[in-house]
Amino acid sequence: MINLGNKIRELRVNKGLTQEQLATALNLSPQAISKWETGGGYPDVATLPVLAGYFGVSLDDMFEYDPEEVEEKIQKVLYSSRGGLFGSDLSIQILLDGIAAYPSGYILKRELLWHYAERISKGDKSDIVEKALILGQQIIAECKDTFITLGVMGDMADIYINTGRYEEGKKLIESMPYRYHLDIYDRMRCTVMFLNGQDSLHEAREWKRWAHQELYMVCEAEAKCFYDTGDYENALLSYEEAADLLERFWRREIPREYALLQGPDAPRGLTMVNIAACLYRLGRTEECDATLDRAYRMIREAYSDEFWEKCKDIRIAEYRKWYDRMGLNEYKPCPY
Repeated sequence: MINLGNKIRELRVNKGLTQEQLATALNLSPQAISKWETGGGYPDVATLPVLAGYFGVSLDDMFEYDPEEVEEKIQKVLYSSRGGLFGSDLSIQILLDGIAAYPSGYILKRELLWHYAERISKGDKSDIVEKALILGQQIIAECKDTFITLGVMGDMADIYINTGRYEEGKKLIESMPYRYHLDIYDRMRCTVMFLNGQDSLHEAREWKRWAHQELYMVCEAEAKCFYDTGDYENALLSYEEAADLLERFWRREIPREYALLQGPDAPRGLTMVNIAACLYRLGRTEECDATLDRAYRMIREAYSDEFWEKCKDIRIAEYRKWYDRMGLNEYKPCPY
């Protein structure tokens, strides 16, 4: 708020006014103007629009608010939160600090809810559940970005289902729009389709990342459906498609901000566990063993020795859980 006092002084001086003249124009005392400019006090809410109108500037100008700069800072917080393990205390704290600094940063709130949903899916049923649902309801009530609110509704449905409230989750999903067409006009697509060169490059890379992410997720989802119905041949094909998409990103040097949202490290190895499960169900046990070895190596080699020491317990636990989830313990106990 100290900057506001400096801004009032700057506007007054540029207009060639003394504190007394400004006070007279606003029907205030010179002492009030002096307090504002020295940081000893601030205009009340009703006076701010009057001040802005008098100087012929917007309220954003009064507060030296730059939406693009704020958006850039929000994105930096978002990328910083993704530098650690998903759902980690560190990532959550980075998001909480970012939300405190930028209360209108709904993308940060949506990301935080995503972290909460991930923790809940892994068995965290503490006070985080109610906290997550309250956060989700707040975002839906306030946010005007359809993509954010739909993502939030999806996370909330996931939380309901993972906490034994299946019907509530189902009802929430059924309240969502059925489908958005691929060519819906949003900022990302219009930037890519209508602008040129550097003006569109960033959004083109974002679009590509989201498209790959979506295709990877739907391949995994399709494979799971095939697997659950006992169609292991088609499940194998779909899981191999998902693995291929991850490999494409793994082989290329891609700036972190354009990498797959779920990252190519742990999902890459876990997709191999899924493939191994299909091979086991099809009686191809030698290939299953080789694929399981490869799956663990993929997860281990994704991290430096130093970082592995910090995250190995979490990653190995995740590997074991996935191994059991895919029914591989009936083949042989997990070796890790």
